[in-house]
Order: sequence, then structure tokens, then C-alpha cells
Amino acid sequence: MIGRRVSGVWASANGAVSLELRLDGRFEEHHDGELVFEGHYELVGDDVRLFEDGGGQLAGRLTEGRLSLTPPPRAQRRRHPGHGQKHGRPSLHASHPLY
Repeated sequence: MIGRRVSGVWASANGAVSLELRLDGRFEEHHDGELVFEGHYELVGDDVRLFEDGGGQLAGRLTEGRLSLTPPPRAQRRRHPGHGQKHGRPSLHASHPLY
């Protein structure tokens, strides 16, 4: 199946986190209005995977206009502060629906 592209902005219920998916296959994640991550995404069916330019990944589903993201499982390892992150802020670390 060939991936598809969407365009839109989804935000957390409190508006602190927003994610923009663009038709060119890129995304931007903002925390409190500040750009903190960007990268590319793949969307096949309802499954979406986001690949941050700094190496992080998120997976989720886009169903009936609702986007839910969860970080992929990873082995226990020590994290280096700010590794792959702009401004040292964490990306989403638990399942979060975006509207």
C-alpha cells in the first residue's frame, strides 16, 4: 500500500502541544507555540509514524480526524539530555490524543 499525505494541525486538549502534518510529508511539533521538533511522517491506512530529524520516533493512528500518538517501545537505556531535541524539551512520552 502506498502512503498518503494529509494536511492539518492537531492540538492537545489544553492547547500546549500542537502537531502540524503537511502535504509535503513533513511535520512540526510545537510546545507552547515554540517549534521543538520537526521531521517527516508516513501514513498508511490509519497508521502514522513520525520520524524526528533528531532521531526520535512516534507511532499512532489517525482515525476519523482524531490523531493519537504513542512513542514506540524501546530498550532501557540512559538518555543524554538534549540528544536529538531542540531546546532540551521532551517529546511525547506517553499516549496522547491530539484533536
